[in-house]
Amino acid sequence: MCTVTFIPTKEGFFLTSSRDERMDRRTVPPLSYMHDGEKLIYPKDELSGGTWIAVSPMGRAACLLNGAFINHDKLKGYTKSRGLVLLESFKYKSTPEFIVSTDFNNIEPFTLLTLDYESGKLSAFYEFRWDGKQKHIKQLNISEEKIWSSATLYSPEVQKMRNKLFENWLESNKLTEDKLMMNFHNRKHGLNPAEDILMTTEKELKTVSISQIALEKGDCHFKYFDVDLNKEYITQLNSLENEKA
Repeated sequence: MCTVTFIPTKEGFFLTSSRDERMDRRTVPPLSYMHDGEKLIYPKDELSGGTWIAVSPMGRAACLLNGAFINHDKLKGYTKSRGLVLLESFKYKSTPEFIVSTDFNNIEPFTLLTLDYESGKLSAFYEFRWDGKQKHIKQLNISEEKIWSSATLYSPEVQKMRNKLFENWLESNKLTEDKLMMNFHNRKHGLNPAEDILMTTEKELKTVSISQIALEKGDCHFKYFDVDLNKEYITQLNSLENEKA
């Protein structure tokens, strides 16, 4: 939920998310759940019951980062976990409909990325930021690589350094379609430990897992890597055409 990269390909995309979180906050590896009659695959945060990344075989993926544009003062009495808001977004036909129809007051600021794909091809890509007062939605270029870093953990200056690391990585791996993004997320790049891509702090925050949703040749799979256990889980979604039949 704290570092996200997007890599478009000729056959789909790679959406990869690092979760930088307290080491004692437990997570259930990705499983299939039913929400309002729709199957969703996601890792579950045991504390809130929500998630930071999920995919539907029906053609949508979503990923959430804490914070909007800058770090914010945390208030008391938020009415709903941001991880539950992400799951609720799947109830709507489109991201714009979800945003217009939802009241986000008393929900902590966040950034939500949503991708819609049809017949194995990416068709829409949205970035939505809720800053605690206003909604900000932007449709993104589906052909452009991109990185996001959580505003609650990384200052604008640190985000610029991380963006440069991403650009250098892309240049070094430009002949590889997925740009080896799992390796990018699962590696120290020489920054301060609390600012690096594979991060750790003295406050017991660290990169605890890396999730990747990959759409390739009409098929989608969810790869989840538990950093502490050095264990990988792969959930293979059926062919999108078969799921829609």
